[in-house]
Amino acid sequence: MALLQSDHALDLLRAIVDRSPADQTEVSLESVEDRFLRFASQGPTQNADRERHQLSIRVRLGADDERGAFGGWREARATCGTLDDEAVQGTLERALELAEMSDSNQALVPMEGYSQAQESAAQRPTMDHTLRDKSAWVGLALEGCEAQGLEAAGLAQTTAQSRTLVNSAGRSVHGARSRAAFSLTASAPGGEGGSGFAETIVSNAEMLDAQRTVDRAVAKACMNRNPEGIEPGTYTVVLEPAAVSALILFAENHGFGAREFKEQSSFLCGRVGERLFPDSLHVFDDPLNDVYPGLPFDGEGTPKTRKDLLVGGALCDPVTDARLAREMNLPNTAHARPQPCAAGPSTTNLVVAPGHSSLSELIAGVPDGLLVSQFHYTNMIEPRDLTLTGMTRNGTFRIEGGQVGAAAKNLRFTMSLVDALQNVSGVGSSLEVAGALFDGEVICPALRIDNFRFTSATDF
Repeated sequence: MALLQSDHALDLLRAIVDRSPADQTEVSLESVEDRFLRFASQGPTQNADRERHQLSIRVRLGADDERGAFGGWREARATCGTLDDEAVQGTLERALELAEMSDSNQALVPMEGYSQAQESAAQRPTMDHTLRDKSAWVGLALEGCEAQGLEAAGLAQTTAQSRTLVNSAGRSVHGARSRAAFSLTASAPGGEGGSGFAETIVSNAEMLDAQRTVDRAVAKACMNRNPEGIEPGTYTVVLEPAAVSALILFAENHGFGAREFKEQSSFLCGRVGERLFPDSLHVFDDPLNDVYPGLPFDGEGTPKTRKDLLVGGALCDPVTDARLAREMNLPNTAHARPQPCAAGPSTTNLVVAPGHSSLSELIAGVPDGLLVSQFHYTNMIEPRDLTLTGMTRNGTFRIEGGQVGAAAKNLRFTMSLVDALQNVSGVGSSLEVAGALFDGEVICPALRIDNFRFTSATDF
């Protein structure tokens, strides 16, 4: 097993810190156990059972200026993919050599000492989930698709991750998390007609309802067999959680961090504290949530807590790490990436709070609009308004008189996320862990958004 027990991991890293001659030393270890089974209509097409370690050693050497005063730190990091003692010693020596050649940096803050991070653990059923267990999920998908004359494609995956960090200032933290996911895309044979998609993501594999995932994907595909062309334009849309996630994740990657805010490239610039959004919309970052918890500390080992991002109709201050918190005179919100890192701090566990409307009630409030299952090929055009472009995918349906109607061919959208969030007119009551067709996940409900702009149509 790749994941080490807390005591073992902490003792291992403390020993490395103790042998380092640097003025300051930080050692971190990320361990991952990842197992997946990819499948298509003919059955499994690829499977893997992978375990890995990544050990990172960051050292700092104090530097004096020409007058003999402290002139900052010379800092460097080196990594290796093994816990072999000889390789670890070589990694430490390489980090020291790189630090000797580095320029001094007075902007670096001293490594911080003792902190008490909340304990977290990977779910045992997820760690013990076998290839046979995943094959049973796949069997349900193949049976469900075959019964409706559909082709299947998807992925069953379980992952457990632990992170340990020890530094010479006295910081010593360890945490773990787990993820179980099952996705299915059900399609018409030969690519004729539309497709349906569903995915379930949980921490505990025992809580994953594979049959429900299959039923959702197959039902969408059956509804979407004969999509009709539709004119682009401005519509009221009901976005299911997978579509919401594909939009909100761009705020995580390009907007909520202090580096973008300081560089004036963030959509927060000029908007913090101004009431621009409906009170029903509440967005926060919370690795300690009960639905799908993350690691309890950041890349500097600072304990994480819940951080509001959009509340009471207004955007909040950006998330920070130790250095940018000091530079910008803001609290350290514990959103550092593993250091050193030029990318700056980032949210990691976004949550859009639930509202009070079921999906059917959101739809019932739309006299003429669209139900969107998912977006793909989503990209950013302009960061200050978070203008995005992308396409609908795997199920777009007309809403007529508050009822879901005919399937529609896919549309391309171009829309500012700031404008979209200002136009939220309904928030779903049911939360899902939803990913996107790039890295990241959001805990979110469905959203109803008015005046959503689609710029062009497709033939499929």
